[in-house]
Amino acid sequence: MSLEVWSTVFAGATFVVIAATAIAALIQLRHMRTSNQLNALLTLMQMWDTPDMQTHIQYSRTALQEKLKDPKFLAQYAEGGISRAEHPELLVADYWEQIGTFMKYSLVDKRSWLDISAPQVLRSWDDLWPAIAAQRAKFGPAAFENFEYVAVLAKLWLARYPDGVYPANLPRMAQLMAAQPQPPGRT
Repeated sequence: MSLEVWSTVFAGATFVVIAATAIAALIQLRHMRTSNQLNALLTLMQMWDTPDMQTHIQYSRTALQEKLKDPKFLAQYAEGGISRAEHPELLVADYWEQIGTFMKYSLVDKRSWLDISAPQVLRSWDDLWPAIAAQRAKFGPAAFENFEYVAVLAKLWLARYPDGVYPANLPRMAQLMAAQPQPPGRT
């Protein structure tokens, strides 16, 4: 074989090696991104499950609802500089604001997060809306806009999947239980 043929063969082989390396790198980057998103999802779920956060959520759903009926209490939100120590409901809003930001910039997978938390997002939005509206009256629509973003996504998600996203080709437990004969003495 001539040198030109060998040169062409080596150039082709080099191209194949470089292409295979690039494909492997892309696959590895995809796996790393998935791993990072899973880590973020788990961290956010751990934050949600802390006793302090659950206390703030419970407060937002109960005692806060009575306070929000008082115009003087609502007026505090328009003043700005509200202490999170005195208004722990804002810690719940801050949490969803953070998640909305992460979702908006694709740092957390939207489908995974909405599958887990869509009802909780909407419940928090409904619980905190009077406070957010009072802040927006003074500071404009940017107040808690990322919380709104995740709440809108949650509402759309629940409208699109009112029965959840259980795999269509997989039987439900009730179907399996109905198909199995029950041992004597079990009902």
